[in-house]
Amino acid sequence: MPRANEAVFTIGEAAVKLDLHEQTLRNWERAGVIRLKRFGGNRARIFSGSDISHCRWIKRFAGRGISLKGLKTLIKMNNIKSGGAQ
Repeated sequence: MPRANEAVFTIGEAAVKLDLHEQTLRNWERAGVIRLKRFGGNRARIFSGSDISHCRWIKRFAGRGISLKGLKTLIKMNNIKSGGAQ
């Protein structure tokens, strides 16, 4: 959960910051590689700074050919917190 003074980003803003398509982030969430908080009546996804950092980590390894299933395993092995998992 973002801290009170921490910036939050919409999925569109996060996609721009990460140089990814919004659908990629949705796919990562569906695959369980990232877990995001939802906000408001429309349940919009919100990304904290730590979520952005986590997505950069995923992007780096996904770019090396590691599958989403493999990334999920790496996250579990390294006990890396993914977004809203705290």
